[in-house]
Amino acid sequence: MGTQFRWSFFMYAAAMALIVLSLSHSSMVVSGAYYKKIQVVLYNMLEPGKNLHVHCKSKDDDLGDHVIGYYQNYTWSFHDNLFSSTLFWCRMDWTRTGGSTVSGSFEIYHAKRDLYRCSSFCAWGIREDGLFVFNRDTGEWDYFFGWPSNSKGAGMKP
Repeated sequence: MGTQFRWSFFMYAAAMALIVLSLSHSSMVVSGAYYKKIQVVLYNMLEPGKNLHVHCKSKDDDLGDHVIGYYQNYTWSFHDNLFSSTLFWCRMDWTRTGGSTVSGSFEIYHAKRDLYRCSSFCAWGIREDGLFVFNRDTGEWDYFFGWPSNSKGAGMKP
């Protein structure tokens, strides 16, 4: 009886551990129950008439291609996973008045960096001189990323 009890307990514990681990990879299920929703907003603050092309994704979700008009925004929301390792990156490009393309790929949400800095709302202002994140403590836009000098996104996460 003692061996059978230990075996049953071991199987129960192993099954529960597998359930928790498998759910931790599905951020919407586990995180929805335990973590608040996080919202990310990208604002096109380029010059009038300039469209911003973005393609954002994480390991689990591809949000597709979007065109953001001048002073318009693109917003999405999600729940961080159990291990606070959620990462979204966005490939962005826009065309200068002279016709040259400016592009780059940026880590727009990295849980270890942004979970406390942004709390549940991460706002990015995309400008000609770089990407700015909204600082909720000061109410100002803080410079965060510059556009790659070669406009091909070299050295940045694809």
